Amino acid sequence: MTIIDIKTLFEYNHWAKARLLEALDAMKEEDLYKDLKSSFPSIYATLLHIVSAENIWRQRLTGTESPKPLTKEDVPTYSALKVKWNQTEEALTAFVARLSEKQLLDVLTFKNMKGEAVSQLLWQSLQHLVNHDTYHRGQITTMIRQLGGTPVNTDLIGFYRQKK
Repeated sequence: MTIIDIKTLFEYNHWAKARLLEALDAMKEEDLYKDLKSSFPSIYATLLHIVSAENIWRQRLTGTESPKPLTKEDVPTYSALKVKWNQTEEALTAFVARLSEKQLLDVLTFKNMKGEAVSQLLWQSLQHLVNHDTYHRGQITTMIRQLGGTPVNTDLIGFYRQKK
């Protein structure tokens, strides 16, 4: 994994997030909170999980000892969630922009959410973050369809084809 690969993945993640939010903005906001009996009950709950995970990784990457997940109380509405997501994404983008090729091979050591010590290569953590978002965007695509909305293509190949 090269620094160009990582920067491209984060560019892709930004592109996919923007497309997803466009699709969600076109829906009735109350639909985003409907319980659809998925891994997370609603689109909003799934988004909260994505933003919370990104925020936890942001904190781990910058040395915060014990990051805490975001809760509904932290971002009680879809609008508040989008603001927090933009802030988190900006911080992650700035972090990635400062990285060197050599730093990708640094070992990141942190405590996972169970309190267990974990060590892994930095590039693996960054790649995981983007993959995690992709997984949950797929779940949201299904939920949008269940609600009668129109999902958008957020596949990596769509990004590459658009980027030409």
